[in-house]
Amino acid sequence: MPADGADPDAIDLARLMRWATIVRGGGREHVALSDGWHRIRIDVVEGTLVEEGPARLDYLLSGLTHVDAPVLTLRRMLGLWRTGRFIRRLYPAEPGLPRRLETLRVGDAIAAGASYREMAVALYGEERVRTEWKGRSDFLLSRVRRRAAEARAMAAGGWRALLRN
Repeated sequence: MPADGADPDAIDLARLMRWATIVRGGGREHVALSDGWHRIRIDVVEGTLVEEGPARLDYLLSGLTHVDAPVLTLRRMLGLWRTGRFIRRLYPAEPGLPRRLETLRVGDAIAAGASYREMAVALYGEERVRTEWKGRSDFLLSRVRRRAAEARAMAAGGWRALLRN
């Protein structure tokens, strides 16, 4: 709902524009606020956050079994609005993120023509590779091979599965 700029409960998107991406479609606005690592998505089902200046938000929360995610989004939005930053404790570490980042790095290395050993050095350091590459176990080589297989699968369309999470 449009609001007076003096309303303490009004949100003025101009204050958040450095983080905002706005998409319009199907008669709705979708606002994504992100610093590159953290994100908040606001689906505007009626009215606008863009064209009419300050607005007062009403929230659509329903039920008890699936309300946790929308409440967390609201808490994140309140934190950003009150402090001007994304509150780190409201964004727990993503499980599997370190593995996914390694997979991306290995994908880049494959594209650049790097050997498995070169990939291992880039991921784990020259010293560790020197002492453990040809040791009693080939776990480093096996790990790089797994990341390479994951990278190839992602490049072949497996990345779509990430969008479902």
